[in-house]
Amino acid sequence: MNRRLLTMCAISAALSSQQAAAAPAVPSIDWTPQTYSFVEVDLEGNGSYKDLVTVKEQVDIAIKWNSWSGTGGDSYKVYFDNALVNQGTFAAGTKSGVINFPYDRSGRHQLTIELCEGTVCATSAQKEIVIADTDGGHLAPLTMNIDPNNKSYPKQIDNVVGAYFVEWGIYGRGYDVSQIPADNLTHLLYGFIPICGANESLKEIENGNSWRALEKACAGSADYEVVIHDPWAAVQKTLPGIDSNEPIRGTYAQLMALKQRNPDLKILPSVGGWTLSDPFYGFTEKANRDVFVASMKKFLKTWKFYDGVDIDWEFPGGSGASSTLGDPINDGPAYVALMQELRTMLNELEADTGRTYELTSAIGSGYDKIEDVDYAAAAQFMDYIFAMTYDFFGGWNNVTGHQTGLNCGSHLSVDECNGTGLDDKGEPRKGPAYTITNAVDLLLAQGVAAKKIVVGTAMYGRGWQGVFPDNTSILDNPMTADGTGKLTGTSAQGIWEAGIIDYKGLAQHMVGAAGTGVNGFEVGYDEMADAAYVWNKQSGTLVTYDSPRSVIAKGQYVKASGLGGLFAWEIDADNGDILNAMHEGLGGTVGPINKKPVISLASSFSVNSGEMITIAATATDADNDALTYSWTVASALTTGATNSANVDITASTVSQNTNYVLTLTVSDGKTNVSKSTTLTVVAPSTGNIAPVVNVISDVTIEEAMQISITVVASDADNDALTYTWQVPTGLTLTGSGANVTLTAGDVTADTNYMVSVEVSDGTAVTSQSFTVTVTNKATGGSGTWDSSKIYNTGDTVIYNQVTYKANWWTKDEQPDQSAAWSEVIPDDGQVRAWRADLVYNGGDKVSHNNVTYTAAWWTKGEQPGVASVWKK
Repeated sequence: MNRRLLTMCAISAALSSQQAAAAPAVPSIDWTPQTYSFVEVDLEGNGSYKDLVTVKEQVDIAIKWNSWSGTGGDSYKVYFDNALVNQGTFAAGTKSGVINFPYDRSGRHQLTIELCEGTVCATSAQKEIVIADTDGGHLAPLTMNIDPNNKSYPKQIDNVVGAYFVEWGIYGRGYDVSQIPADNLTHLLYGFIPICGANESLKEIENGNSWRALEKACAGSADYEVVIHDPWAAVQKTLPGIDSNEPIRGTYAQLMALKQRNPDLKILPSVGGWTLSDPFYGFTEKANRDVFVASMKKFLKTWKFYDGVDIDWEFPGGSGASSTLGDPINDGPAYVALMQELRTMLNELEADTGRTYELTSAIGSGYDKIEDVDYAAAAQFMDYIFAMTYDFFGGWNNVTGHQTGLNCGSHLSVDECNGTGLDDKGEPRKGPAYTITNAVDLLLAQGVAAKKIVVGTAMYGRGWQGVFPDNTSILDNPMTADGTGKLTGTSAQGIWEAGIIDYKGLAQHMVGAAGTGVNGFEVGYDEMADAAYVWNKQSGTLVTYDSPRSVIAKGQYVKASGLGGLFAWEIDADNGDILNAMHEGLGGTVGPINKKPVISLASSFSVNSGEMITIAATATDADNDALTYSWTVASALTTGATNSANVDITASTVSQNTNYVLTLTVSDGKTNVSKSTTLTVVAPSTGNIAPVVNVISDVTIEEAMQISITVVASDADNDALTYTWQVPTGLTLTGSGANVTLTAGDVTADTNYMVSVEVSDGTAVTSQSFTVTVTNKATGGSGTWDSSKIYNTGDTVIYNQVTYKANWWTKDEQPDQSAAWSEVIPDDGQVRAWRADLVYNGGDKVSHNNVTYTAAWWTKGEQPGVASVWKK
C-alpha cells in the first residue's frame, strides 16, 4: 500500500509541475478605441477657446483586457510596435483587468500585450493605438492636392520664399492646406491669430459676425491673451487628409501632417492683421505686453507645429483700420520693446525644447509707416522683416497707380518719386513715392541688415471702374486718369471683395492664356516701374497687379541687392504662376528679362487738305536690340515708305476737318509695341487763315536740367492764339502759352523725346514738333564730393579728407551736415574712439576712456560704460 501511495504522489507532483509550466491564455484587448491626446479638443463644442481646448503634460494610457478561457497570469508587458513601453505584475491567476501607465510622446502604433505566468507568456493580437500631440507625430505625411501648374524647384537655401495662408480660405474659395505647394516654400504664415480685448475695427467686416465670433472665443481669457478666432476651421472641421476620428481636426491637424511631409518648413502664426490690430496700441504699457508674451508662450507650447511668431501690427504710429488709434511718439519704442521681449521668450522655449524659433514681422512700406519705428533697433531681435510692398494704390480712393511697383511709374515726375518739391496743393512733399525700392532704401538707411528684409509680392490685383482713355493726361497711360469707384464682379471671376481680384481669376478672365488680354482687356506693362496692369478701355476697368514678369524682376532685384527673399499675400489666390516666378527670379533659372521698346510719338498732328506732312517718331530699346518699324495708316491717306520711324503722309481732299488714327508698331524681335496718334486733315479755309508757326529747333539738355522754349507764331487775321503742348513722360512742362519750361527727368542713356505744340486761332490749328535730347550725365561713384552731382544709394565721396556713403538719392547736400550721408569707418581693424554721432552695429568695436567696448546690437549716441548695449 505504501508503494502505491508513493506512486500516486509522484504522478500528482508531475501533473502539478506540468500545469505550472503551461502557458496562460491569450489575452484580448477590449474593442474600445485606444485614442489619446495631449491637447483635447471638444470637437462638437461651441464655446470659448478655453472651453474647447484642454492641454495635458502627459496622457494616461488605460488598456482593458481579458483572457476568455484558460489560466491567467501573474505579470504583463505592453509593446508599441514590438518595443517594450511598460510592464508590471498582478496576483497569480489574474485573467482580466485594466493596465494603466503614463506616457509622454505622440505617435501611432500597433499595440500588443503579453500575459505571463512566470517566464511563459501569451501575446495578444495587434490593435492600433493613437497618442496625438500637436507636433503631428501621430499623423502620416499629408496627401497633397496641388494645382499642377506649380513647377518643382530646388529648395531655396539662402532666400526666403514665403506665403500667407488664411484661416477663412476653406470656406468660399474651398482652399485647404492640402492644396498649398509647400514643397516650394520655406515659410508659411498662418493668418490670423487674434489678441483678446478691444477689437472695434473688426466690427466693420461680415456685418459684425467676425467680431461676435471673437468675443465668444475670448470668453474666459484676459485682455491681451491670444486665442483661435475660428475653432471650427482650425481644430474641429474634417478636412482632406485627416480622418474624421482624429482627436484634433481642421487646418491645424492638416498643418501638423504637412509638417510630417515638410519638416524644414517654417510655419508661423501671424498675430494681428488689418482688422485685428487694435489691441497692439495698448502695448505702450509693459504690463499688457507681459500678458501677451506669456500667452504667446503658452500658445506655442500648446500648438507645437508652430516655429515662432509673426507680428502683423498695422501700423505702429497709426493710419491703420482705426482712425482714432496710434501714437507716433510711443508706438515705435513699444514695438522695439515687444520684439526684445518676444525674443527673450523664444530663447527660453529654445532652451526648453531644443528647437529653433523665428521672430518675424510684417510691416507697412510707405515712408510714413517706416519713419515711426526704429527698425534697426528692432531687427537685432528678429529673423526677418516682411515688408508689405503692395497695396500702394487701390480702390479706397479714385487715384490710380501701380499697387506693387518695383520703381516709380512712368507717369510720376522725378520730384514725386523722390519726395522733393511741391505737391498739387503747393505744399512740400513729406516723403518719396510708395515703391519697393524706396521702401528698401529707407530700411537700409535706418541700418537694417539687407538679408533681414523680405520683399512682398501680390497674388491678387487691385482695380477701379471708370478709367477711360479720354480722361488720361498722358495718352494711353491709365495711371494718369482717375477712377470712379472700386472694381466690381463676382466670386466666380475671383472677386470676393470690391476692388480686389484673385490672380487666378484675373489670369483667366482678363489676361488669358496667350497673355495679351481677353474679354476686352489689354495687358500693359510699365517698363520704368516694372509693374503690370490690364485695362478695358471700353468699360473703363483698370486692374494693377503682379504678373510673372514683374515678380521675376522683384526676385532679380532681391538677389542683386542681397535682400532676404520674397513672400506673397495670399497663397489661395495663385494658380502657381506667381510662386513659380518667385523661384525663377530668385534662382536665376531664367535669362534676363527682355525690355520692350519705348516709343515717343506726339498724340496729334494736323495738315491742310491735300498737303503732305512727315509724322516723326522715335523709339529706344534698353537692351539695344535692333528695331523694326511698321505704320498702319487709313486708306484715305497716301503714304510713302511705312517701314521707318518717320512716315510721309499726303492728306486726302476733305470739305470739313477730318481725324485719322495712325499707328506705329515697333519690334525688337521679341516683343511688339504699338502707339497711336491722331492726324487732323484741315479743310480748306472759307476765309480764315491758319496761324503760321515758325520751326522749333531741336534741343539737347542734361538730365535733371531745365530749358526754356519759345514758340514764334503769327496770324494774318490777328485772331487770338492758344497753345496746346504735348509733352511725353520723361519731361515735365512748366508754364503755358508760347513760353514754357521743360525739365528733364533721369535717364540711363541719352534719350530722345518728341514734343509738339498746337497753335489755334479758334478755327484752324497749326502744329510744330521738335526733338528734345536728354543726355545721361555721370553721377555718383567715388572721388571728391561735387555739389552739382547726383548721388545714389551706396555711392561714396571724400569731403574734407573723410569718406562718406550716400544713404539715399541726394544732390547738393553737404556730407558733414546732412542725414543723406553717413561717415564710412575704414575696415582696417583699428579700434577708434567712440563718437556719439556715429551708428554702430553689433560686433563693432570702439575705445572710450581707455577701455575697448564691443556693440551687442545697433546703437547710436549711447555711451560705452553707461549703456548696456556696450560690453567690455
